[in-house]
Amino acid sequence: MTTEYSPKSGKYYTDDEIAILLGISLGRLRNKLSAGHPLPPRIQPPGCRNRLWSCEAVHEWLAQCTVTATEPLRDQTIKQRGRPAKQAGSVRRS
Repeated sequence: MTTEYSPKSGKYYTDDEIAILLGISLGRLRNKLSAGHPLPPRIQPPGCRNRLWSCEAVHEWLAQCTVTATEPLRDQTIKQRGRPAKQAGSVRRS
């Protein structure tokens, strides 16, 4: 990201803000939470149904997920789905 996203509430993000920051919908975020997918550390205050996400922890987690390209991309052939056309079959036989 070129600009740092700042939360409206101050030091913590809400679920809505995390979904926007990750570029997914709120429903997808909830699905990821319930499925146990790796996500930034979150805070669940006792007696409160809302989750909070520490700004520092979220940005540290995102920094750990940074991918750098060390190898050039290999030319991968795309496997065609479905039944091959008659012409493709006759070319292979010859």
